[in-house]
Amino acid sequence: MTSDGAIDDLWSWIDEEPDDDVPNPINPMDVVAVMVVHNAADWIVRQLRALQALNPRPGRIIAVDNGSTDSSRSILEQARAAGVLDAVVNGDPGWGFGQAVQHVLRGDEPWIWLLHDDSAPAPDALGQLLRGAALTNADLLFPKLLQPRRRNYPETLSEIGQTITRSGRRVSSVEEGDIDQGQDRAKETLGGSTAGLLIRGAAWRGLGGLAPELPHHRDGVELGWRAHEAGGRVTTWPEAALTHRQAGMTGERTTQHGVDPHEEDRLAALRLVASRGGKPRRILALVVVSWLRALGFLLLKSPRLAKAEIRAARRLVAEPDRVRNLRSRVQGEPRDVSALLPNRFWPVRNAFDKLGSGIAERYRDFTNQESGISIDEMTGDDYAGGPTRRRVFTPVALLTTLLVLGGAIAARTLLGGGEVFGGGLLPAPDGFQAAWSRALTPVVDTPGANAPWLSIGAFLSMFTLGIPQWLVIAALVLVPLLAALSAHSLLRRLDVTQGTAAIVSGVWAAATLLLGLVTAGDVGGMALAIVFPALAHALLVIVTDESAGAERLRAPAGAAFWLLIGTAAWPLLWVLAAIAGVVWVVLRRHRLVEVLIIVLLPAAFMAPWVPTLVAWPGRMLTGPDPLAWPTFIPADLALFAGRILPSGFPAVANIIFFAVLGLAAAYATARLTMPRQRLLVLLGVGVPVVLGALLSRLAIPVHGGEARPLLSGWALLIVAALLAPIVALRENEERPRTDRRVVLGALTGVACLALGVWVVLGFAGPVTNRPSALPGYVRDVMASPRGTRVLMIQAVQEGRIAWNIVDATQPGWGSGERHPAGSFEADHAALVQLFGGGDAPEDLAERLARSGISHVWMRGFSAEQLAAVGNAAGLTRNPADDDTVVWTVVGLPSRVRIETGTEVVPVVDGHVEAADSERLLALAEAEDTRWEVRVDGVRLEEALEGPPVGFTLPAGTGGTLSWGLRPAWGAFGWQVFVLLALIALAAPTAGGATSARRGLED
Repeated sequence: MTSDGAIDDLWSWIDEEPDDDVPNPINPMDVVAVMVVHNAADWIVRQLRALQALNPRPGRIIAVDNGSTDSSRSILEQARAAGVLDAVVNGDPGWGFGQAVQHVLRGDEPWIWLLHDDSAPAPDALGQLLRGAALTNADLLFPKLLQPRRRNYPETLSEIGQTITRSGRRVSSVEEGDIDQGQDRAKETLGGSTAGLLIRGAAWRGLGGLAPELPHHRDGVELGWRAHEAGGRVTTWPEAALTHRQAGMTGERTTQHGVDPHEEDRLAALRLVASRGGKPRRILALVVVSWLRALGFLLLKSPRLAKAEIRAARRLVAEPDRVRNLRSRVQGEPRDVSALLPNRFWPVRNAFDKLGSGIAERYRDFTNQESGISIDEMTGDDYAGGPTRRRVFTPVALLTTLLVLGGAIAARTLLGGGEVFGGGLLPAPDGFQAAWSRALTPVVDTPGANAPWLSIGAFLSMFTLGIPQWLVIAALVLVPLLAALSAHSLLRRLDVTQGTAAIVSGVWAAATLLLGLVTAGDVGGMALAIVFPALAHALLVIVTDESAGAERLRAPAGAAFWLLIGTAAWPLLWVLAAIAGVVWVVLRRHRLVEVLIIVLLPAAFMAPWVPTLVAWPGRMLTGPDPLAWPTFIPADLALFAGRILPSGFPAVANIIFFAVLGLAAAYATARLTMPRQRLLVLLGVGVPVVLGALLSRLAIPVHGGEARPLLSGWALLIVAALLAPIVALRENEERPRTDRRVVLGALTGVACLALGVWVVLGFAGPVTNRPSALPGYVRDVMASPRGTRVLMIQAVQEGRIAWNIVDATQPGWGSGERHPAGSFEADHAALVQLFGGGDAPEDLAERLARSGISHVWMRGFSAEQLAAVGNAAGLTRNPADDDTVVWTVVGLPSRVRIETGTEVVPVVDGHVEAADSERLLALAEAEDTRWEVRVDGVRLEEALEGPPVGFTLPAGTGGTLSWGLRPAWGAFGWQVFVLLALIALAAPTAGGATSARRGLED
């Protein structure tokens, strides 16, 4: 157990006073400062002012002008005349930093202080370095380097020593953006920048100075490494500070040799690492790494840096003597410095650290609470700032908690031993592989690839451990929350206060519930509830973005991503976006590039699916699996209460919610000051209402069936239009706040009402947990190598008969994109009529077997009708319950059969026996040129004659049978390419911000 005294000792450093009693202090007059200058006219004046303010000053300050072509030399001469500099010496443009320093040294200097022309020292920098040298007896001391100070920003750290990875990557001891609070302590380091480096003269001469093989970059790291290997002591001394502009790396300095600074830096790093390897394979590994880095820079939209990487790798190979010379500088048996090098897993750990920091920063932003402006903000210094209050339950955190708890409680109704599906949500695949199989398998008898939303669903199931059923449950529970957070992000971007943003976001989430998007399984509507605010947020970023160059493409790529997701859920959204894009370009021609990115990338992603849209244009108006929906035509008045889907919630909840929302929107619209704003609100509500009402009456043909247009997209647009004037109430600050409080209070109440209904009733709509209606032995046959189908027939009211065809994959994700019977609809419909009336024909079982049907499930039929079916040969009857009968087709039907003349043999175990003669293998499937059949991995040729889907089985061929539609790998590869292009555009541009930061400097 730690005592109180020990705890006090841990924190005693806070009260410690600096020890001014330095043993054997070093005389500043023993120091020679050498500053190398080249084309520094834009910042050399600041540097000279810093040198003039030094206290103490070194014995001599010598400036070496390496052939400046600007006014640097005249400024230096003026400084020499004013006594700031002791001498100005001519250098050579071809010299490196080390050569210039060596040129002016006499060889007897006790201490040497190296300065860049862009490294302004603090007034006490030299004194602190000398104090550190006396206390540590170090040979090399690297000071603290600060970034140029920006207005209204605290000073941030640039470097306090550095090391290097085995691949040449620079590793600093400070994190990017760290604020200088004096928190760092002196420690041993491999090396660092030569800016401000204080080195003992004897050590300089013993080591031979800086390596000319590294003329501009990494020379300080190499010198420190060499000093360690020679037994010297190298340390940092953060008490000494310099402000380092890094003009060479940021491209501010113009040079005569014209070499890219990144190329020089990378080449120096490669030479340094290679000189400590000694094996040819190390050179090869470094070249491979450089090519990979070049690829990464291309993805980061920086071809300049990619070219620099490749040129550096080529020069490394072309100039092996430079590496040998560096290696020869190591004296004697070098001391092991591996403890100062990052281990091989540092890049991985660093990536996770950055990810964790990003998440933590997001959480801090998430829990930030505004506060009023304090007197300190108005009268204090630039960094006083107002108090930032972080509460456990900010409005958005409270909203998140309520939606998470509400969803968890409502999910109780999804528990059970069956599958969760219903409405427009079909059963999920059995696993990750099955999900991708459905995504990659094209729709039979339709050119092109399958619906893109299947690939998105398969990918997302990866985040639920590859179990699509868990993804379904997570989506049903979390979609209201995700929709709310998406809306909240948009509102905060609009500078809406946290309280108002949380309330409006809660109303948006409540609308997704009462519209029935969740409880009715409206997959498209659930996606759009998240996409609409996110897309609006991305467009707002584009409008307000002031970036230049390739960095300007990031925001359009983000908008393209959300449009891609939205188009996969509702293809009509792309058409609406394209129309809006044309209008935007007409009004703002400079937005052409952004609009092209936003519109063309989603179109390119959808391109493999276009043949389906061409064949069935009505699919543009629907959502995923349009044929999964039972016929539901909302009543005229029900549309105004948001009853577009059978949500399972009481109608009174919808009436109250939309009545309050409508009244609040009407009041807020009346308070708008500009007639144009009121007109926009009316159009935003009226146009979707009219279009939605008209489309709700349509039945559109979709791939062999009829479907209803997706109404949830229009309904969400109406809700967004109603919320817009409510959000705008905040802008009219001269009005009293009472009206806003009343409106927001009413909206809070109806949002809580919707959440309460969901919590109490749970999933009371079509979506529920239900077991299969088929007996287990029937499901086993469907899942067996026979892969048979089941004909399900139900007698409904008024003598009508409903029927469906099911198998191991349907109903399921994607099966609602096409009529389950496909091109066999007429044949199956005729079979259904045979079961529904009169005596069944004698060949009924044979006709079922040819269609690959092994069982017929019948419910709601009279005893007389069932008896008539029983008269047919080849069918056996098995009661499933009091109202259901299952007929089994004898003879082990299979979807694959082998025909030899008049003999037909079903393949029941997935194995084909070899025979002496050629045979015909037939599939009970619709005709499609993409069918593939393999026996022991050997692909069979399509038969020229015979059944629609037949293959020639050569004599002597036998083994394991596999068959299916050829996966759309080409389409998938294209979509991956489009996504990679989108990611590359959305990724930060390498080096995109470094040269732009100077405008904010003090």
